Amino acid sequence: MLKNISLTAVLVFLFLLGGWIRVQGVEHLPAGQFTETDAYFYYWQASLISEHGHLPARDMHRWLPLGRDLGQTLNLYGYVLASAHQAVAWLFPNVTLYHVCLYMPVVCFCIGLGALCLYALCLYLYHTHGLLFSSIVGVLLATLPGSIERSTAGFGDRDTFCLMIGILAVTTYLVSVQAQRPRIRLLWTLISGFFVFLGGLSWEGFGVFLSVIIVVELWRFLTSETEEGLGLYVLWMCCFVPTLYLASPAYRNGYGFAEHLAAFVLIPPIVLLAMRAIRYLLISKVDRLRPYARTVSFGLILASATLVLGYVWIQQKTFADTTVPLSQNAVMTAMTELRNPHFGYWVFRYGGVFIFGSIGLIVASKRYYDQTCLLVPLALFIATTFFREPLEKHLWNASHGTFFFSIAVICIGIGFLISAWLQKSNEPRLMTIVAFTAWFVFWVALSRDAKRYDFFIGVPLAFFTAEIIHLFANTLTRKVKQSKQQRLLKTCIASLLLAGILFLPPLGAHATRAIYAATRMRKATPTTDVTNALHWMKTTLPNTAIVAAHWGYGSQLNVLGGVKTIIDQDTYLQNWILLYNQHVHNATSENEALEYLKTHGATHIMLTKKESQISFLRGQLSDAFVPVYPREQFTEANVNVWEIHYPLDIKIDPKYLETGFPEINAVLEFE
Repeated sequence: MLKNISLTAVLVFLFLLGGWIRVQGVEHLPAGQFTETDAYFYYWQASLISEHGHLPARDMHRWLPLGRDLGQTLNLYGYVLASAHQAVAWLFPNVTLYHVCLYMPVVCFCIGLGALCLYALCLYLYHTHGLLFSSIVGVLLATLPGSIERSTAGFGDRDTFCLMIGILAVTTYLVSVQAQRPRIRLLWTLISGFFVFLGGLSWEGFGVFLSVIIVVELWRFLTSETEEGLGLYVLWMCCFVPTLYLASPAYRNGYGFAEHLAAFVLIPPIVLLAMRAIRYLLISKVDRLRPYARTVSFGLILASATLVLGYVWIQQKTFADTTVPLSQNAVMTAMTELRNPHFGYWVFRYGGVFIFGSIGLIVASKRYYDQTCLLVPLALFIATTFFREPLEKHLWNASHGTFFFSIAVICIGIGFLISAWLQKSNEPRLMTIVAFTAWFVFWVALSRDAKRYDFFIGVPLAFFTAEIIHLFANTLTRKVKQSKQQRLLKTCIASLLLAGILFLPPLGAHATRAIYAATRMRKATPTTDVTNALHWMKTTLPNTAIVAAHWGYGSQLNVLGGVKTIIDQDTYLQNWILLYNQHVHNATSENEALEYLKTHGATHIMLTKKESQISFLRGQLSDAFVPVYPREQFTEANVNVWEIHYPLDIKIDPKYLETGFPEINAVLEFE
């Protein structure tokens, strides 16, 4: 009873601490604004759902004249926002949809991580590691600046929601595989499958969280002699594989960013099921293979890996067409959140936790796997990721660093298979180590080349930092014989170590930057000048107006300006964004710009001084471009808006509608 009270008290403290940090500075946020551009996109979706009860098949307020195909997006978060507003407004009528969107990241962190996710996590860790370990994990998660930036009030994106669903899916699955009572195990299996289904409807990248579960299943597959739990695995898989396929067209006929969505989310669990079924048939029908069940598993995994590599080789062109825009396209390279993080970036956002967590991972792999084949690959992986910048500056060049990183990833995969194949025991906490090791490797690998993914590495970093603190405290108190004194001493040592990591500069002192992360790392967008221009549009222009502007202002024009747009930050058709820059800003003649704009149906165009000073629109324009905002000192203003009066000789040209996707081009030609 006392332990339950203590656990509840710790969780309430973490709930309050995490929430208090993340609402700092919200009073300085201008009314109606967010701190992230995509927040306007989800607010726009939630507004459509609140108004019509559902999203249209195609959003005809943006990406005109084609419109945005919403069947290729995963829209659960918009429905959650609209439903949450409906529920809250029933109790508190003065709460608007904007307020729900404003605080939803904090709510997801506090209720999801603090009350549900952290409760599931801490309850699980409580039985395997103790309350002290769980408390350390919770405090680190609540205070890491890297985990704060995208979960503050006003951020408004779906990152925290997806992290919440990901943690729920993984932790409930870990509970299910270790539950002793069949009914309890069945219940947790269904719950985990349901969360995977929700995650699959929320984000295209949710397959990474699913991969963590697949890794745990591969470990169990390699370390078991029989197919115990095969029926439960089938039930878990049926919760999301057929339902996702039926629920979203993106899984059935995806293109663009969703082109390989089914292959990454639906195929891996099916392949694992096939391997388990084949092994079951082999060891049940062929008596000579029963003593070699693990070897059969190893062979099946190697065969499946070969088939996967073959598929990637066959589909390399489509993979290149899909992935190259993410790394080399001019649109994507303009996004700072997709750039490589430098060493100072890790230090600022994670203090010493990224170092202690990495050490904890290496130590845990030795302690629990009882193998050394993972130590060197993990160390090389960590060095070529977190210490990438100093190593490439002083020891080798970027290509060598990428080569060593690739070797590390390959060796980690091979080492994992060998470790599981040779593993002699499967104690409960081992599944936790396997899961968080996979979580660490997957998300850190993605974060190496794109800053925006580091938000998801806080969980394994906190876990393995707590692991090293817990181990150090146990080592120092081992000579104390009396259990009460030992427990008190261990708690004091662990608390001092945690306090040092939180506040001492030599150890990172990340907690001293927690409030800064909540108040200064993200600022209100758009700027005051753009906000005033959008307000003028809202009050002056009809809602049928179509405003051409830089793609980053797309959803802000929809929400704050109340107008339609031709491109936006959704980057649905990156080629249209490139064509906009080519034929508007870099036009060789006024007729070229007018033809492009008329083809897209633009009635107005907006230009800010943040954009290129050599834009065609900064030159002498004819009467076709009529200045309408601001009325005074137009040329000196930071934001300009023109109304477009097309001359009679300006024609529509289909070349300005080239999307880069043959299936979409065919639709445009048909229409």
